[in-house]
Amino acid sequence: MRTVITMPDHIHAKAKQRAAELGISFAEFARRLFEKELDAPAPQGDIDAICGMVSGTPIDMAHDGKQIIVEAAGRQFGDNLG
Repeated sequence: MRTVITMPDHIHAKAKQRAAELGISFAEFARRLFEKELDAPAPQGDIDAICGMVSGTPIDMAHDGKQIIVEAAGRQFGDNLG
């Protein structure tokens, strides 16, 4: 399939130069970039964005997990769970 892509001149020049360094056509260079990007694992998120989300005393899910879940469910659904 043929596709037209618009890009800034400086990006096009860099891509053509890199393709020439690799000894491949610009089209092959573009195909490889697309394939590499599409085969890459999905990003998992920015760890820095979630590090500051939790505050307070650390919890031990292995030890206190059941009680923590009961308390959270009680807050979410009310204390009338059963």
